[in-house]
Amino acid sequence: MSFFNTDEPTVTVRMIGYMSYGPTDGGIPAHVLQNGETYHVPQSEADWLVGTDLAEHA
Repeated sequence: MSFFNTDEPTVTVRMIGYMSYGPTDGGIPAHVLQNGETYHVPQSEADWLVGTDLAEHA
């Protein structure tokens, strides 16, 4: 699953943390990357998520 709109190559990561992002509607974030779920994210985003210990390469 991917929520990103980019032409950058994607990488598969498995979340080991929780992160929400995007505009909110009444305090509810537009997107949530949930612990234990797998996502296809742009390489730069994967590098950041792995570097902050929020994800691991799947």
